[in-house]
Amino acid sequence: MDLEEPWCGACEWNLDHFPLDQRSSWFWGRMRRSDQVAGFRSDLRLAQSTTASPIDPTPRRVLVSVSALILLGVAAAILGGLYLIVGTPSLSHVPIGLVLLVVGAMLLPRVTRLKPMLADAWVVKPDKAPALHRLIDRVAAELAGPKPDVVIVNVDWNAAVTHVGLRGRKVLVLGVPLLLALQPRHLVALLAHELGHLRHDDYRRNQLIHPARTTFGRVSRMIKFPIRIIENAGPATGFLLAWQIVAGLVSWVLWVIHLAVNALASGDRRRVELRADAAAIQVAGTTATLETIDLTAMLPELQKYVQRYVPKGQAAAKWRTFLRDVRERELESAPAWRQLSVRTEASLFASHPAPGRRYQWLAGQPASPAIVVLDETEAERIEKEIAPYAEAIHRTMLDAVVYE
Repeated sequence: MDLEEPWCGACEWNLDHFPLDQRSSWFWGRMRRSDQVAGFRSDLRLAQSTTASPIDPTPRRVLVSVSALILLGVAAAILGGLYLIVGTPSLSHVPIGLVLLVVGAMLLPRVTRLKPMLADAWVVKPDKAPALHRLIDRVAAELAGPKPDVVIVNVDWNAAVTHVGLRGRKVLVLGVPLLLALQPRHLVALLAHELGHLRHDDYRRNQLIHPARTTFGRVSRMIKFPIRIIENAGPATGFLLAWQIVAGLVSWVLWVIHLAVNALASGDRRRVELRADAAAIQVAGTTATLETIDLTAMLPELQKYVQRYVPKGQAAAKWRTFLRDVRERELESAPAWRQLSVRTEASLFASHPAPGRRYQWLAGQPASPAIVVLDETEAERIEKEIAPYAEAIHRTMLDAVVYE
């Protein structure tokens, strides 16, 4: 935090300071900064709003329509490519058909599969973690929403819900390091937030606009060669330089469209997160939910303390102690961490609004007591159920050192 450009904690002067990234090219540096500025403004509008529900359905209808047109275009490219390769007698059409097939295949939406998610992750079945599953059931019942079909824990500092496979099985993903940083009431708030997404089927809602939100950006990156390729191209340098100029202009136009589409989507997507936060307040209460958001703002500091330098068999206990001590140490700095997150996480492409803005919005809502409370006995059981996965992560860290 000490290396950050200073700002005023009272009026937020200079909080929207976004210097150019010197590691990026002229083009991408400015695109990144324009995204940060737009994300900052979008988060600010969200914090100043009065409702967590999407207000105007028009932007979403536009985005769904754009997604439908993109999918039709992808289907046309694939079918057209097949026709040019198979359905026409002229061999001169084959290269064009192959190009269309490759482009269509690259832009075709992918179905999320469970197996790739299990790299550095573990499925937690009810017989292995009954206390955790009981808590999930209690939270889902309080929200009158569905339960996840699969619960996974992994190495990330995150939590999420998704759907996998053609049947759309519901998956709850919990990061073990994040779980170790949470107190029992914060765990309830985290689960309520994620199950709030399941209650409103937010994943499917997001998938309907996913092609519109991602395709223009993907194509923008695909058509622009890095400068280092041109420098080492030999006789093809002239052609690639001309391509760089033309493709650079087209890439810039596509990126502007990409930014505009995500700006259009940002209001709806951000309110979806506030609605999930409102579910957390409904179940865990206002105090626990706000404390959980404070913790997410401190993640850059907390992440430093889950390291391999702990005795074997004691990773869960040691890491939990370290994280608790850091939380207590940084308690007085919580407002500064919240405001810093408003700067560092400002982006239209972020999966969540900045924690600082979420905190602002939630703090302005009527206070609510906790409904689901985790008693000490159940909390200890859940800690014991999570511990083996922390030890597995620790072993992975130690193995990585051996192979370095």
